[in-house]
Amino acid sequence: MKGKAWARLLGLLLVPVCLLSLFSGQVPVSPLGLFQGGWSPLEVNVLWNLRLPRLLLGLGTGAALGASGTVLQGIFGNPLADPGILGVTGGASLGAVVMLLTGLPQKSYWFLPLGAFAGAALASFLVGLLGSRSHDRVKLLLSGVAVSLLCGALTAGLLSFAPDAVMRQYFFWTLGNLGVGTWLQVKLLLPVLVGVLAVLCLWGRQLNVLSLGEEQALSLGMDAPFWRKLLLGWLALLMGLGVCAGGNIGFVGLLVPHCLRLLAGPDHRTLLPLSALGGGLFLVFCDSLGRLLLPGGEIRVGIITALFGAPYFLWLLCRKK
Repeated sequence: MKGKAWARLLGLLLVPVCLLSLFSGQVPVSPLGLFQGGWSPLEVNVLWNLRLPRLLLGLGTGAALGASGTVLQGIFGNPLADPGILGVTGGASLGAVVMLLTGLPQKSYWFLPLGAFAGAALASFLVGLLGSRSHDRVKLLLSGVAVSLLCGALTAGLLSFAPDAVMRQYFFWTLGNLGVGTWLQVKLLLPVLVGVLAVLCLWGRQLNVLSLGEEQALSLGMDAPFWRKLLLGWLALLMGLGVCAGGNIGFVGLLVPHCLRLLAGPDHRTLLPLSALGGGLFLVFCDSLGRLLLPGGEIRVGIITALFGAPYFLWLLCRKK
């Protein structure tokens, strides 16, 4: 199947997954209610103010994670690259915590994604600096783990001085949570997310060349260091927005791009938009599954994605040896 065929298939799958997200949760709401006299005021409130923002943020966050994984894998030519594994997500969380401690997000919500962007940019720079010096996949992964551990240690140190309110807010990021999404977040974050994704999708050809390796890219006339830095900067912005919307969610950026590359081919002009669509689809499905598996509550979406992604990651490591 070609890229357009896979895009149509993912688009068709998106419809039932979105319906599953809207009509699953602690408050039972039936889709048939629309044809049986309408929904009650409570059901309308749940659908409009809770589940629809959650669905839209899930689609946006998943798209950001899926596209980020594709960009990282293209930059480093490494199919094991993932924003969570390489510490980019941890950097974004660290930046967000720093902003929460300053209290600036209370004055303007934009300080929160700004801090997350700065943290993700710093982590991306460190990983890019280390990764550009070696094409060894194991060394790249170890560098990412080191950056991730450093960000985690700094975050833990800052939280030891944090008030309870900041601790509660940080708990939102630990395992990912789309359930606190609001229309304010949707209006502020989603347009920027879509804009950044659109820009990245325009650079699929450059990612194709970068994925061949720096020497090959230079021989083809590309300024590889410039494009790597530019793409890492846009990636940091994308991850900063994604972390603010959905928290610290792992393995989406590994699992989705890798599977779609096997199915639809390695051309990033097709793979980038497919990974964005597939990432949104996968994350919304995992979020819905977490609510279905625990009636009356929910399993955090980060746990569900890890249950899918961790075994796949281990299988890839064994397969690449």
